[in-house]
Amino acid sequence: MGKALLGTHASPSSLRLLDEVRALRQRVAELERALAEAEALGDRVTSVDARREVDAREPART
Repeated sequence: MGKALLGTHASPSSLRLLDEVRALRQRVAELERALAEAEALGDRVTSVDARREVDAREPART
């Protein structure tokens, strides 16, 4: 039954490789989430900077 679940060539080294692939996929997913958060933050900073630039060009209202 175990061979049917793991395949006939499930050696300890191949199991370690599968564990490493799983860990790497999780790390890639974490990095993708961090990148998306950083891009969103960058977009917010850019929009704030653009608003400040527009405000600086407009004459002061008194």
